[in-house]
Amino acid sequence: MRRHIVFDLDGTLVDSLPGIAEGVNRALVSLGRTPHAPQAVRGMIGRGAANLCAAALGYADVSLAPQEELQAVHSAFMREYPHCWQGEGTRPYPGILSMVRSLAAAGAKMAVLSNKPHEVTLPMVHTLFPDVPFSPLWGFSGRFPRKPAPDALLAIATEWGVRPQDLTLVGDSLFDARTASNAACSCLLVAWGYASTADLEDWPAPLCRTVPDLQAKLLGSPF
Repeated sequence: MRRHIVFDLDGTLVDSLPGIAEGVNRALVSLGRTPHAPQAVRGMIGRGAANLCAAALGYADVSLAPQEELQAVHSAFMREYPHCWQGEGTRPYPGILSMVRSLAAAGAKMAVLSNKPHEVTLPMVHTLFPDVPFSPLWGFSGRFPRKPAPDALLAIATEWGVRPQDLTLVGDSLFDARTASNAACSCLLVAWGYASTADLEDWPAPLCRTVPDLQAKLLGSPF
């Protein structure tokens, strides 16, 4: 039974879209740019703050955005987001808090691995999951490359003293799925996050459509 579980954060454990949209729109407006509807921001989430800001400026990848313009928006976002995420309704998805508490009670080791900046990931998880023993709890800090690079996931396996194939990564995007594949670990995908469900259905990993389904798989037989 697989009980070494690494969770993505945005779109997997937490509905963070309202706060992210507010943060990036505050950044854009402060620089005279046009803000986006939250549903437009939804498709920009998952590759870290720099790529989020590049997408908000209309560029498909951070490498395509003019660096001065990108840096201005990124700096403004990093200034605004830490102060607005909580007030904008960021919260665990229904049933998630109960599920991770049940997993902890069953003896699971659990970690969080996010592309969200570490300085926001840490207080967010501590605020929304104050009694859940996630360890390690890592956002992007520059210590490891962002997902889908496998480095951070492999470091978690090393820290726990297990093989990568003993881990299960739970995420809502193909970035998470590719991270698991790159690390040769198991993967479960969830359908309530920010990626296209059609894209997730094409990936050769179980797709959980409800929190009870995910909990059953994590507490049940190996997959």
